[in-house]
Amino acid sequence: MDPTPSRETPDLYRDVAQRADRLAARLHAGAASFAAASEDCRDEYRSLLEAITRLEARVAFDRDGRPAAIAAVREALPLMERELFDAILDDHACELAATEEALFQVGKSFAHSQRGLPQGRMGDEHARNR
Repeated sequence: MDPTPSRETPDLYRDVAQRADRLAARLHAGAASFAAASEDCRDEYRSLLEAITRLEARVAFDRDGRPAAIAAVREALPLMERELFDAILDDHACELAATEEALFQVGKSFAHSQRGLPQGRMGDEHARNR
């Protein structure tokens, strides 16, 4: 896939925007974390990710093929390196979760700023939802 935008890019971005709007409408705004906010809208989230993968090569990924590829690499490694490989995968999964959380918190902060709400409210919500 060519990383340069195609003539279809405006339609692709419009599709992404529509899917993002559907996800945003289903998110639980009062939730303290992305995991809590997205519990009931996993399908919308996956749909948005799928649309984003069509934008350009740098954001394309193969979620369905990844488990088999990971298993093949893991099995090809000596036993000692398998544990390191698993630790690297776990670390990467944690980084992705942190990235989702950071973007969710930025989105909440932005939404609060657009509504004229005080900026400190997110911390109060987090304390209440613990």
